[in-house]
Amino acid sequence: MREYDLIYIIQPDATREREAEIHAKVDSFVSEGGGTHLLRDDWGKRKLAYEIQKFQKGHYFQLSFLGNGAFVPDMERQLRLDVDVLRFLTVLANDNVKDIEARVTQAREYEAEQARRREERELLEAERAATEAAEAAKAAEAAKAAKAAEVVDAAAGEQAGSLEGQPDAGELGAEAEESDANREDAGSEELETVAEQAEKSVPDATAGDDAEAKD
Repeated sequence: MREYDLIYIIQPDATREREAEIHAKVDSFVSEGGGTHLLRDDWGKRKLAYEIQKFQKGHYFQLSFLGNGAFVPDMERQLRLDVDVLRFLTVLANDNVKDIEARVTQAREYEAEQARRREERELLEAERAATEAAEAAKAAEAAKAAKAAEVVDAAAGEQAGSLEGQPDAGELGAEAEESDANREDAGSEELETVAEQAEKSVPDATAGDDAEAKD
């Protein structure tokens, strides 16, 4: 029995449902052609060697199977017609697999190990994404706080500029004292004037006495 490896690249924007359809199509060729499915390895999305259909990346998959290879040309023809399959390549990995059961068991163990590693990788990526999102939110809050501080400083600067040139408390106090002193001086002068006028209007007592003596 021969072992083949089929490597095919699906366009990176394809949904999981669309990828599952392509996988099922390939698996049907293997099963209907009398082959044995060994494993499917998900290599993830990788950068292409060159742009294909305006795509810079592709989702890589590897399918290992046993068979006589008679169905391979028909399978490749169907993959060529699928618009979501960017590229594919079928290679002969082993032209004489003697212990089929042992190879199937080995493939199942490898597939399970790859699935476990893939889950761990996805978990790490999710944690990394959550950390980056938290850091981005923290940076946004810091930027917002800094912007608010700038607004407050600008408002304080404008207020200080509007108060510049106005008398301070000490100057206002001095002006108030000077005004009070002026009012006191004016009051004193007014009192003196009134007193002088009163003296002029009141007859001299001695002068009255002299007049009575002459009579």
